[in-house]
Amino acid sequence: MSLTYKNADPLIYGEVKNLTCITKVDKQPHHEEQYYYIFWVSHINKVHISGGLNKNEVIERFKISAEEFTNKLELNEFVCKICGKESDTAFSRLAKEGKKICYNCENK
Repeated sequence: MSLTYKNADPLIYGEVKNLTCITKVDKQPHHEEQYYYIFWVSHINKVHISGGLNKNEVIERFKISAEEFTNKLELNEFVCKICGKESDTAFSRLAKEGKKICYNCENK
């Protein structure tokens, strides 16, 4: 999977075809609020990550509802939803397609 970083400016939502998932950034002691990474696919099918945004900034810049934020938030992004095992391929598919399924479960 080729992943590129894109700065999430106020016009970022126009580039987004599919917001695949949101993950938490490890909270730093000097930060008062939680920050997030946003994984998304552009209209030309390239996978991107944007980061350094708090919840309100994610909702505002990606033009999503609080409910969609909650639905896209993944707390265990490396754990396959089917077998419960940790897997890099589960995360790769999550970032690329929005499906958190490992290679073994996909091929069963």
